[in-house]
Amino acid sequence: MAKKILIIDDDPLVLKTLNRLFSREGYIVESAKGAWEGLEKGKNLDVNLVICDVRMPEIDGIELMKKIKEYRKNQNKIIAPVIFITGYASDKAPVEAKKLDARDYLLKPFDLDKLLQSVEENLSRDDEY
Repeated sequence: MAKKILIIDDDPLVLKTLNRLFSREGYIVESAKGAWEGLEKGKNLDVNLVICDVRMPEIDGIELMKKIKEYRKNQNKIIAPVIFITGYASDKAPVEAKKLDARDYLLKPFDLDKLLQSVEENLSRDDEY
């Protein structure tokens, strides 16, 4: 059965690029343009992995993932692992991401092969999702 990935980013080009990449690799891809759409999909969709932008206008990705994880925990739903992506270097965000047990933290522009490798490694680790 194909693994499902949720991509949350406010940049339409990033969504389009990652959607194509992962679809070509045989994954089922759900996209959310921005934090609020990401919150709804993150609460309600069962996915194997979330790729989330850190810096978005409505709410940052770290806070967004805290909300999603809290909701899913309270609903006794599976909490998928997360890979954060960002175009902005920060000392604080990687630390906060680690506290959320983020599986990876990649700076944009990232190498698509490196992202794909991270996704494959994390999905192969978590066959129970």
